[in-house]
Amino acid sequence: MGIARTAVVSIACLGAAAHSQTVNGWPSKPVKLVVPSGAGGQTDLFARYVAESLAKVYGQPFIFDNKPGASGTIGAMAVAKAAPDGYSLLFTASTFSIVPAALNPQQPYDVFKDLAPITQVGVGGLFLAVSPEMPIKSVKDLFELARANPGKYSYGTTGNGSTAHLIMLSQLAKQGLSMTHIPYKSSAEVLRDLVGGVLQIGWIDTSSSLSMIQTGKVRPIAIGSTHRMPLSPDVPTFIDAGYAPTPDGWLGFFAPTGTPEPIVRSLNAEVNKLMRSEEGNKRLTTMNVANPPPLTPEQFAQRMRADHQAWRKIVLDNKLTPE
Repeated sequence: MGIARTAVVSIACLGAAAHSQTVNGWPSKPVKLVVPSGAGGQTDLFARYVAESLAKVYGQPFIFDNKPGASGTIGAMAVAKAAPDGYSLLFTASTFSIVPAALNPQQPYDVFKDLAPITQVGVGGLFLAVSPEMPIKSVKDLFELARANPGKYSYGTTGNGSTAHLIMLSQLAKQGLSMTHIPYKSSAEVLRDLVGGVLQIGWIDTSSSLSMIQTGKVRPIAIGSTHRMPLSPDVPTFIDAGYAPTPDGWLGFFAPTGTPEPIVRSLNAEVNKLMRSEEGNKRLTTMNVANPPPLTPEQFAQRMRADHQAWRKIVLDNKLTPE
């Protein structure tokens, strides 16, 4: 424990000496970065990289606080209700922020009123994939098979009301089709059952699935995003495949509403600079996540509202209710 603490302080001191980057005296103490998911996932891993980089810039540690549970609500609330002084920040994914708001307008915090958007980080989604034994190589093949065999096939996602669940419901409804939904606790479990032959169709993470894709143990047929992924350029988006576009997934950085604007602007500039750097772009590419042009806080807020409308329409069209 003592060695780890010394390492953190050393990094912080090095950053202070190299940059002396403060905003009206902020930060003068460690900054807590809340991640509303468990350790080791895509959101967590990239948040740690951003935190390490910001610690070097600002000369203070950015301390991790993983708060998984309740579809991200527990972690988001911890920041939404925190003092707006720049010492409590949130790094989350759209599946833990915009999607729960679209599914349940009565959740205990308002993502638009209680959180100040700082910037979007990357754009991605999940792969719609099949086991290699399935005679399917495209979304068209899948829909034709489902149409010829009503009620026969099922698909796995990361849970009821997840982005994959909403996308699949929307796409199937537009085709006049239905398939049985099997909710899992994580995309890792979906991938495991696809590879093991327990599941024939499922939605999987774009990064952790790469080795299985490369060895032919699972076959992606589409990406639930408007962008193709950098390490999987041959996997089409739904719109590329001739179907309705799907909302994007993204990682995002937030502060409590009321956080001084100079702090929000400074964080926006530093994170955007990091994402445009060779190292930042390489990190996103390694995770198989697209790296679109940077957004201002205002542009990110607009993006959030547009995405919320898209997800909310899917919820209403399919008469979904929160569990």
